[in-house]
Amino acid sequence: MWYSGVYKALIIGSVVSFLISFFSSGKMAYGSLVSGYSILTLGVMMILTILISKVLEITKNDSTKQMILTILITLGPFLLMLAVIGFILYLIIFYKEPIVDNHVSQNYYTFSNITIILLLIQLYIIYQNITTKEFDTSGKISKVTSSLIYLIGVLTSFSAMIIYIILKYFRTDGFQMLNH
Repeated sequence: MWYSGVYKALIIGSVVSFLISFFSSGKMAYGSLVSGYSILTLGVMMILTILISKVLEITKNDSTKQMILTILITLGPFLLMLAVIGFILYLIIFYKEPIVDNHVSQNYYTFSNITIILLLIQLYIIYQNITTKEFDTSGKISKVTSSLIYLIGVLTSFSAMIIYIILKYFRTDGFQMLNH
């Protein structure tokens, strides 16, 4: 019971951190983004450990091929989500100075917010499913929910790639000098 309380608290903590980043700017927004993505990574990894243990229990008598296929189908949406979070975390750490100094295009903030909103939608769907009795007993998420998480994960990865392109090729002062 305490384990599920921890990953649920981590998910709620990441949501709070993302909300703080929406309503702040500069170093505070940057710090809350880094902490939000970091906390979210821990929460998703804890959910992955539960899913792996449940899948291994269920498929212990299956063939190796069937076991690997079941693991990939069950864990796929979470692994995609974890990969996108890791990529975004890498980007915001690598491009820290331009982001904090506001030397990025306004489109960066737009797509960063889109990415966070897509992640929050994924978290909402996941949270609604992991708080059920069915998940507590079987450790499985329905195929429809899994497919929906995949779809939103693909959209989130497209948004993350756009953020990468903006940070790598379109870093400017955002015409901030005109406002001074």
